[in-house]
Amino acid sequence: MADLNASILDTISKYVETFSSGDRAAWLACFTSDATMEDPVGTPVKRGREEIGAFYDQSTGPADSVELRLGTEPIISGSQAAFVLDIVVTLGGSKMGMNAIDVMTFDDDGHITAQRAFVDFSKLAPLDG
Repeated sequence: MADLNASILDTISKYVETFSSGDRAAWLACFTSDATMEDPVGTPVKRGREEIGAFYDQSTGPADSVELRLGTEPIISGSQAAFVLDIVVTLGGSKMGMNAIDVMTFDDDGHITAQRAFVDFSKLAPLDG
């Protein structure tokens, strides 16, 4: 279990780092080929890397940048993890921020098989400095 926990933590770190750096291919490599994504919860489930990649393109396209930061240490239970993400979006030089709660399921190698994000876009607000 300790090895799986380490793999899960490594994948979460790569997920945050590669999304923030704009490395689409490395970010998609965090997922299994048949992974699902419900982001935000209540929207249609994306299935497979092609649909998840389209989500990435839609999420990052209009922004100057989108930075994800771990807001809390991930809580791992078996093959699942939950954590808070701080999301910083820069649009036209202005920074906006909000939080999300991500819940992920992982395979035995620590790759994401399912991801759900609890997001309230009405919470997106200007950030100071």
